[in-house]
Amino acid sequence: MIQKQTQIAFGIIISLLLSTTLSDAAPNRTDQITHGAQKITINYQASLTQNEREITYKWLNKVTSALRTVYGEFPKDYFQLTIQRGTNRSGPVPWGQVERGEPTKVLLVINPEHGYDALISDWTAFHELSHLLIPYRGHGNVWFSEGLATYYQNIIQARSGLLTETEMWGKLAAGFERGEKQHRWGHLKLTDLSDTMRENRQFMRVHWSGVLYWLSADVELRKQNKGTLDSALKQLKACCESSSMSAKAIAQKLDELTQSDLFVPLFETYCDSYQIPDYQPILTELGIEQYQSNRNIVLRNTASQAEFRKQIYRK
Repeated sequence: MIQKQTQIAFGIIISLLLSTTLSDAAPNRTDQITHGAQKITINYQASLTQNEREITYKWLNKVTSALRTVYGEFPKDYFQLTIQRGTNRSGPVPWGQVERGEPTKVLLVINPEHGYDALISDWTAFHELSHLLIPYRGHGNVWFSEGLATYYQNIIQARSGLLTETEMWGKLAAGFERGEKQHRWGHLKLTDLSDTMRENRQFMRVHWSGVLYWLSADVELRKQNKGTLDSALKQLKACCESSSMSAKAIAQKLDELTQSDLFVPLFETYCDSYQIPDYQPILTELGIEQYQSNRNIVLRNTASQAEFRKQIYRK
C-alpha cells in the first residue's frame, strides 16, 4: 500500500513538472480582437500550430468585422470564442454553437488544414455570431433565433464583400423554396414544430420561416419610416444586452423601441402557421425574380421596393 502511494505521488510530481515545463515553453494560446472598448477573447485548442492560429486569427478578424456591418459595433461588449480542431473532414467549419452566460461563449470547431480561403467561404461562423444580435434565452420558438442568424449570416457576408447582391438574394430565395418543400409535418404549428426540430428533421421550414419573418419586419419598418432592423437591433443591444429574454419578449421590446405594432402581431401569425408563409409577394416587391433555381434570379430595379432591397444589401 505504501509503495503504491509512493508511486502515485511520484507520478503526480513528474506530471506537474512536465506540465510546468510545457506551459513555460508553449506559445500563447489566446488572442484578442478589440473595437474601441469592446473585446473578444479567442481561446485556441493547444493542438493548433502557430501557423494554424495565425490563419484562424485572420479569418476571425474578417468574420467579426463583418458582424460590425449591422450597426457599427459588436452585439456584445465582451464575449469569448473557443476554437477546437475538428476530428473529421466534413468541411472547414463542421460545427458551431453559442453558450449564453457571463461571459457568452461561441464554440467553433474547425479544420484549419483547409486554409484561409475555405474558412472565409464557410457560413457557419457568420451564422453563430449573428445569434448574438438578440439576447435570446436559448429555448422556445427557436425558429425566431435561427431565422435571425440565417438572415444576417447572408447579409453580413454580402456587406463584407463575400457575396454579390445577386448571390445574396439568390441564397435567400432558394432557402424560402427549400422551406416551402418541407411540409411532411404540416399538421404542426411552427411554434410546436421548432421545439422538436431535431427529432423531426424539419430544419428548412423552421429556419426559413424565421428568415421570412425578419425580412418582412425589416421591409415593413422601412415602409413605415421607423428605421431599419439594423437600427432596431442596435437599440435592443443598448437596453437589453445582458438580459435573457424569450422570443415573445424580444418581439414586444422591439415594438416598444420602434414605436410600432409590427413584431408581435407578425410573431403570433408565424407561431400559428402550418407552412412557410407566401414569400413571393415580398420578393416581387423587392424586385427579385426567380427562374428555375437560385442561380437564375434577376434583380429588377423598377420594382416598388427595389431601393429597400439595395439598402438591405449595402446596409
